[in-house]
Amino acid sequence: MPTITFTRENVQVEVPEGDRVRYPALERDVPIYCGLWKFANCHGNGFCGTDRIAVSPAINTSPLTPLEKLWLRDDLKKNPNMRLACQVQVFGDVTVDTQCK
Repeated sequence: MPTITFTRENVQVEVPEGDRVRYPALERDVPIYCGLWKFANCHGNGFCGTDRIAVSPAINTSPLTPLEKLWLRDDLKKNPNMRLACQVQVFGDVTVDTQCK
């Protein structure tokens, strides 16, 4: 089973192959929504674009979804590892940098 390592929080979790990052993060109190977005988000449907994270290596994740391409179009120019936690699937060990401080 793949391991997700949340670097800022020093949390590791094993997940089933193909699992998305959002639920394991929320279950372990890893902050993926910043500020008001903790309460005003789309609950993992990909419509709000507020659960931004950096995931590497990209080879161990699913390709960008159309919603990610829409929401992350500017962020991807600065960091090609940016993803939405609710959209990215994990197929191997990855490290995740959350954006909330």
